[in-house]
Amino acid sequence: MIIGTNGLYAQQPFKYRIGIIGNPGNPDVRYDDSQLSALKKLGFNAVQINIAWGSRPGDEALNLEDILYLPGYGDEQIVNKRLESVKFRAKQAKRYGFRTIFHFGAPKIDSLYKINHIPKSIDRETEENSIQKKEIVDKYITLLKRLHKEVPEIDDILIYTFDQEAWIANEFGEGPTDKNIPLHERLPSFLTSLTSAWAAERQDGFVWWEPWELSAGQIYACIPKLPLSNFGLSLHSNIAEVQASRPVDVWFRNMVNLLEKTKIPVIGEIFMASANEEVEPLQHVAAPRLVFEQLDAMYRLGKLAGVKEYYGILPDQYDPSIKMAAIKLKKPGITLEKAMQELSADFKGQENAILGAWEATAQGLQLFPWDATWNFRRLPKRGHVYHTFARAGIPGRVAISPSWMSTRRSLFMVTANEPLDPWFYEDLELRCAASAQELDKAIVSYQQILFNQEGASQMAAYLTNVIRDLQLFQQSVIAIKCYTREVNLAFLMRKYAKENKPIPAELIDRFVKVMNEDIANQKKGYTANVKNLTTAEEMLKSFTNSPEKWVLKYLLL
Repeated sequence: MIIGTNGLYAQQPFKYRIGIIGNPGNPDVRYDDSQLSALKKLGFNAVQINIAWGSRPGDEALNLEDILYLPGYGDEQIVNKRLESVKFRAKQAKRYGFRTIFHFGAPKIDSLYKINHIPKSIDRETEENSIQKKEIVDKYITLLKRLHKEVPEIDDILIYTFDQEAWIANEFGEGPTDKNIPLHERLPSFLTSLTSAWAAERQDGFVWWEPWELSAGQIYACIPKLPLSNFGLSLHSNIAEVQASRPVDVWFRNMVNLLEKTKIPVIGEIFMASANEEVEPLQHVAAPRLVFEQLDAMYRLGKLAGVKEYYGILPDQYDPSIKMAAIKLKKPGITLEKAMQELSADFKGQENAILGAWEATAQGLQLFPWDATWNFRRLPKRGHVYHTFARAGIPGRVAISPSWMSTRRSLFMVTANEPLDPWFYEDLELRCAASAQELDKAIVSYQQILFNQEGASQMAAYLTNVIRDLQLFQQSVIAIKCYTREVNLAFLMRKYAKENKPIPAELIDRFVKVMNEDIANQKKGYTANVKNLTTAEEMLKSFTNSPEKWVLKYLLL
């Protein structure tokens, strides 16, 4: 341990500093000299060689079966093509001295993302692929041997046992092989078998397990039975998700403390780039302070083996967020003030302006209600700008996994599709209003910085992209603010309509005002009405014709 310049204890640089080249919104996986040398220069020493995302951007591999052909699992020609790509990446990464990691889900479940909310379908698929069955365990041992033979340059593997087209049977379900048997009594032996198989092929290799979708209690119960060598855990920075503004919850802290006693190493997963799952598909929402704070939270634990980028990095493109990560990875004890000063030097003569823009962006992201529902992730892709008026609701349902049915409820306000109180909608409205105000400050600051740039420089092109991304993001935030206010005003007006009383003019005026804001937001031209939904302008005309009838038909709670 060393004393940092801020007077706090800080570790030496982490043993494992793991990057991912490309991201789901931009699967740029050239693995050429430009990308690999840039990643090395940033301070990373290991790389996950596939993006491994549920949407399969660029046809990235999610399972071993995606790169090692088995009859009945995909097209052999496509599988072999993916394998050749993985071989190329692993060899290239080794040329630059990186530790290499291949990420996959097991046991594989077909069409998982179509059926993960259907109990009977999950029971059927998990019964067929039960880890209690010797033939399933043997299948993965054989696949790991094949993986090492085909791609000996792979050092480690990272396994999801839920998600990534993988799932494990529910003890409270109807699968005959697994019902009545607690998950923590079944899963550790499967992990032990895979770890033994990989260690037999690669003595210095590690199996990293991400216990994603398990409840906190299930994960704690697994710990005493986990392998004690060639094995570690790779954990989201809180049990709900990787969240830029909420690293290191009580579960993560508990996990680090519990695993320290067993000497099982832990890697913490965070967002280190301007592109992340929260703002997908946007690539330029830079908030370097949030990157600093995530890494600082990891260092303060004093017990981590490493950190890992969760979403992906474009290492040879200018990105102040990833540059901040590089500064903090190399100099753990640096203060935020000094790190930001170093970072702002890219904008000579406009340092104060860029610091203000970055801070306003960070505030805008932190003030947004990410904790309301998982369904606010990938916010610009969610279609909030053109929204339905049929019924009021913020969806919360995602999957019938152990964590969604238990622990996640302590971190997301809504985890099921359910009636919600007006105070919930008001909370979202006011938090979105605060977020939108900060984002507006950021946009104005960036526009002034761009105005002062000379000529059509590369930095000017970057700033143009930043402004566009922030405008797109803010448009979604304003849309949610308007929608939640419209819901509550309709609720208030409906009380009068149900009693055949005239709606107070003040309420009608308030509703017209927020609808006009919604209309202006939809007309900004940033987002297309791809689903051809009825616009706020059309709805306002309908409302004006008969407010009493309208509120009895639309935005019903």
